[in-house]
Amino acid sequence: MIRLLAKLGRFNTVAIITVIAAAASVLVTTCAVLILNTYYGFSIRLNVALALVIGVTLVVAPLINWILVGIMLRIYRLEKELRNLASYDSLTGLLSRHAFLENANRAISLANRHQAAFAVLIIDLDHLKSINDLHGNPAGDAVLKLLADVVNSVARRSDIVGRLGGEEFAMLLPSTNTDEAREFCERLHEAISKAVLNYQNSVIRYTVSIGLTASSTGSLDSIENLLAHADLALYQAKSDGRNRTAVFNYATEQVVAG
Repeated sequence: MIRLLAKLGRFNTVAIITVIAAAASVLVTTCAVLILNTYYGFSIRLNVALALVIGVTLVVAPLINWILVGIMLRIYRLEKELRNLASYDSLTGLLSRHAFLENANRAISLANRHQAAFAVLIIDLDHLKSINDLHGNPAGDAVLKLLADVVNSVARRSDIVGRLGGEEFAMLLPSTNTDEAREFCERLHEAISKAVLNYQNSVIRYTVSIGLTASSTGSLDSIENLLAHADLALYQAKSDGRNRTAVFNYATEQVVAG
């Protein structure tokens, strides 16, 4: 109901409620006057009673409704803001860790029902501490924001993107096999290499390491399991020199650098 009020707007909602209140008042007053005049000997003039009731309703109802509807809409907006705070990362605007896990698990369940392939990535910003030490924490935040924008620009509408925390991001790519996920990672590396940050007369370049795991059999039933394997691949990518993608093949439980 409150969503309908928010869609209608405060003025329209008050107008509608006032009209309904006036109509109800007319009906009740008419019935009361008829009963009093017919059965109890009163001689109340119906037109006078209706004029009085409608006048009072049109004066009092809008004021009361305006206040009450305003309070309800404010509560609705506050609740919506709280839901957004819980669902989205305040720095990057990406899904929060909790929201990403929820959305990813739903996507995995759907993929498993249809025996569809999908891939999971962990994307880690290389050397964020060095950026913070050299340019300051605000510069590091600016790089994280820019990285989020680049990831979103490369991602498809169906892809799920979230920030796990710190400099670590995650993605789920529906209907994507290992080779296609590799190609996506290469496009992402290329896009990042072109998206330098101009910050306070300094040009900040950055890279990412990516851990990738892909599934086409549904043998892993949760995003937590997939992220654990992607994390192993990420560790390998960092060990091999960073700024690269490593792939975990859960069929052989081995990491393949690439």
